[in-house]
Amino acid sequence: MLQLEFFPRTEFRSLLDFQHLESERISLSDRKILVGHFEFFQSPKANDVIRKQHSNLVDKILGFRTKYVEEMLVADARGFDPEGSHETWGPSIHGGIQTWVGLDIETLQTPYSECLRILQLLKIKPYQQIIDLGAAYGRMGVVIGGLFIKNSFTGFEFVKARVEEGNRVYNEMGFNRCQLLERDLFSKDFKLPEADVYFIYDYGQVDHIDHTLNQMAKIAEKRPVKVVVRGQFTRRIIKEKHEWLDLKYEGKLEEDFSIYTAYIV
Repeated sequence: MLQLEFFPRTEFRSLLDFQHLESERISLSDRKILVGHFEFFQSPKANDVIRKQHSNLVDKILGFRTKYVEEMLVADARGFDPEGSHETWGPSIHGGIQTWVGLDIETLQTPYSECLRILQLLKIKPYQQIIDLGAAYGRMGVVIGGLFIKNSFTGFEFVKARVEEGNRVYNEMGFNRCQLLERDLFSKDFKLPEADVYFIYDYGQVDHIDHTLNQMAKIAEKRPVKVVVRGQFTRRIIKEKHEWLDLKYEGKLEEDFSIYTAYIV
């Protein structure tokens, strides 16, 4: 296991090691060193509970203020919908768009260990471009910014407060090739940029997801693409309506994602 020179007694073997780092409130320079180690993003155990706890601690170590931001969003939503829940709060303050305000933060976001696993399976090459559709606070960008420093990452997220918080951490950590952009993916003005890899989640209705996949299909007519899907709903839509995507990897056990490739000729 990794043993950091600047923390001679710290090894990433259990959650206690991450709890120790979080309680130490380590310096920015030390945080920049930490994100350069694969072991920092690996969960001590593979089960879902530990993965989520590990990711929560990594967020705190890196200085993310996700709890504060989400609490402010919920407070705002309660003003419009006092008896609501995460099913209704997002649409109540975001023009009918489901942004999952009030959802548990570890359900809203992909665990860091899963982000790392996905990138390893993809065998990312230097200078490839990666796009995340519905990025929340941009955990994928953190892993890329720390470990895949020659790659470019763009995460699209509808909620301005999440974008600002993610970019704050990116800027602080010096992730110059990573950015979050506030965008409505279903706006008529939004055009999906070309990229080598796309991440897509169960973020909308059938017509929303279908619209995004159709945009990807047009890009796949010009260049090879890889599409990482997290969510049963989107996988079902692909199976029923998008045979141009070729399933290359299907998640196993605790892995809740699939990888597709395409190049339409």
